[in-house]
Amino acid sequence: MGRQFTHSVSDFSAERLQQILDSAVDTGIIMLDLEGIITGWSKGAERLLGWSQTEMLGQTLVAIFPPEDGAAALLATELADARSKGKGSGEGWRLQKDGGRIWAVGETTPILNDDGHIIGFVKILRDRTEQRETEIALRERTRALEILNRAGAALARENDLEKVVQLVTDAGVELTGAQFGAFFYNLVNSAGESYLLYTLSGVAREAFSKFPMPRNTEVFAPTFLGEGVVRSDDITKDARYGKNAPHHGMPEGHLPVRSYLAVPVISRTGEVIGGLFFGHSDVGVFDESSESGLAGLAGEAAVAMDNARLFEAAQRELQERRRAEAALKDLNTNLENMVKQKTDELTRNAEALRQAQKMEAIGQLTGGVAHDFNNLLQIIVGNLDTLLRNLPEESGRFRRAASQAMTGARRAAALTQRLLAFARRQPLDPKPIDANSLIRGMSEILHRTLGEIFQIEVVLAAGL
Repeated sequence: MGRQFTHSVSDFSAERLQQILDSAVDTGIIMLDLEGIITGWSKGAERLLGWSQTEMLGQTLVAIFPPEDGAAALLATELADARSKGKGSGEGWRLQKDGGRIWAVGETTPILNDDGHIIGFVKILRDRTEQRETEIALRERTRALEILNRAGAALARENDLEKVVQLVTDAGVELTGAQFGAFFYNLVNSAGESYLLYTLSGVAREAFSKFPMPRNTEVFAPTFLGEGVVRSDDITKDARYGKNAPHHGMPEGHLPVRSYLAVPVISRTGEVIGGLFFGHSDVGVFDESSESGLAGLAGEAAVAMDNARLFEAAQRELQERRRAEAALKDLNTNLENMVKQKTDELTRNAEALRQAQKMEAIGQLTGGVAHDFNNLLQIIVGNLDTLLRNLPEESGRFRRAASQAMTGARRAAALTQRLLAFARRQPLDPKPIDANSLIRGMSEILHRTLGEIFQIEVVLAAGL
């Protein structure tokens, strides 16, 4: 069927020509005039596309092209190639009468008359939908595996919990084709109904900041209870939707969500760490491959989050241990300083005590000596006083000697009193003295005591 028609159309009756067209039941054969108007429609074409020959004769072939493909331009290119190259080809989605689509591979060749002029075209369509869907599924699976492998490698290298959760959420959006995704920690508030929003992907955080945290509604509960994946082509049609008083569905101003996909993230211990949630404003965006891929990602996320939490716990324990060691070191240093200070203080106190004991002993000795010496002085002073009273006035030299002796004795008595005051720890009674007069008197005593063999020179300072 791929060769050019070299027979004249007049060689075949209309009935015979239709028989030829209908003989290929697995292939659609369509006859076109030079303008692309359908002039023949085989049983195979009816089986593939759904329209009967009666419905399609006289119609343009543009009718079977999806409008988004630019049908007129595609058809014009295909017919131009058939004219200039002897064959025009194309493949893509083609419309069916019931609204469905098939992936068709088409080939268009010219029909020649007896003079070799092109008088029309024959187009052959073959259904390759199953092959195409297999290719798409394979590409999608390959893409999903690449995303999962890339995410797994990144998660294996990361120990920062916040970065781990963000990596998982970003990978989930890429994997499922969602408009946005979020991870909510399974943390219950004092009312027992709220979850903590941790990461967002595909949308700014401000898009959720003005809304309260989701509550334990029938839509969210299966995820946070770890019951499994929840997938809905249109969550607004779900029987569980809207039971979140005071709201009845999404709060006003919330991002529109029709397609909904949620999966729990469960740790190795069985704890539901939280949930991954993905949404899209269109209906039917998520399919089984999205669900299975996201379930695999949630498993990787659980392991990575467990590891990150263990790492952070170990880091906290290490930091606490270091702080405790530093505090213990400071305590030991402070204790050592306190012990040293106390030891120094005790040493000073012991030295002071020894000095006090020494001074006390000296005081006791001094007091004893001073007391005895004072008794002797009293006898001397008494005798000198008697002598001075009985010496005649004309005995000048003897009276001067006795007077000087009395002065010395009284000074000795004053000194003895000071020693006794020291021994008894009595407060001293300091009085001003004439130092020059004191020294002069002492020099006379020393001169008489030492005798003529010693010469005493006294140098006095003015003003003393």
